[in-house]
Amino acid sequence: MPEASDTPFVRTRDAVLLVSATVFGGLVVPLLPLAGLPLAAAGIAGLVYRERVVAAALASGAAVGLGTLLVPIDGVLLVPVFAALLLVVGGMRRRSALTSAALLTAAVGVGLLVRTALLAQVRGMTIPELMRSGIESAVESLTVAGQADGGQGAIFGVDAATLGDTLVRLWPFDLFASSLFAAVVAVAAAGWAAGRSGAEVRRLPRLDALDLSPHVLWPFIGAVALLAVGRGMSESMATTAGLNVLLGVRLLLLAQGLGVVSALYRRVGIGGFMRVAGYVLLVVADMILPVVSVVGLIDFWANFRKLPRDDNRPAEEPEDRTGEA
Repeated sequence: MPEASDTPFVRTRDAVLLVSATVFGGLVVPLLPLAGLPLAAAGIAGLVYRERVVAAALASGAAVGLGTLLVPIDGVLLVPVFAALLLVVGGMRRRSALTSAALLTAAVGVGLLVRTALLAQVRGMTIPELMRSGIESAVESLTVAGQADGGQGAIFGVDAATLGDTLVRLWPFDLFASSLFAAVVAVAAAGWAAGRSGAEVRRLPRLDALDLSPHVLWPFIGAVALLAVGRGMSESMATTAGLNVLLGVRLLLLAQGLGVVSALYRRVGIGGFMRVAGYVLLVVADMILPVVSVVGLIDFWANFRKLPRDDNRPAEEPEDRTGEA
């Protein structure tokens, strides 16, 4: 007699819920990738690892088709995103979760960039002009709201015009950061859904075991070179490009540095609550974040945690399933 948790009704119900999550997630991706992408990833992983690959493919196609039907320009984002999701989820047994996150980050970033380029073309603008228009409108709204509350037209102490210009220059970094965060959460959600389906897959490592590839250092070197080239030039494209690359790499170095900090927390026996409080303090204290990033940079050579780094080391450590970071 089948168990109550594995009856035909339960299997059908789960399949419907997973298909719905995939389709709904696809509709949310263009509006909020950080919410839609993990939802779609969990739905696809749940279907694939319950041996419903055809249903996963059909649900992905329905998400792309429906999203494109509602907003045609969103198709250029949804097609690469769902193609990457199917590729990533299908290879979770053999591919490193960090590699999966990198592939998904690239797919989301390219999709967002192409959609932005097409939207700019439709409006007869360049991408920087389109971004400037949207950012300046948002900054102006915040400035007006601040003046209505008795402010002086500055936002967080920064002149509105300066803030708007800075945000326009840094939109490539914003695109990368949003793509990276959405991809990492999506890979974590897919790993969780696969585990709930009884599959053994490669999941994201615990923070204290996180060890990024030293290839991260190449864009860091490139960013420093670009900044050096543009140092003597005013309004230099090299400076803008170097700053965007450097900020993007800083996110990765920060993750590496947080891995070192997490290992230190574990070593001295700091409990879960105090550990979370420590992470919050690190994120809130702007003066500490650069220090943690530098620690992450040095760790590529110093290997503070004495992690194995030979060619035969495992791609990642088991995921922390105790809820500890």
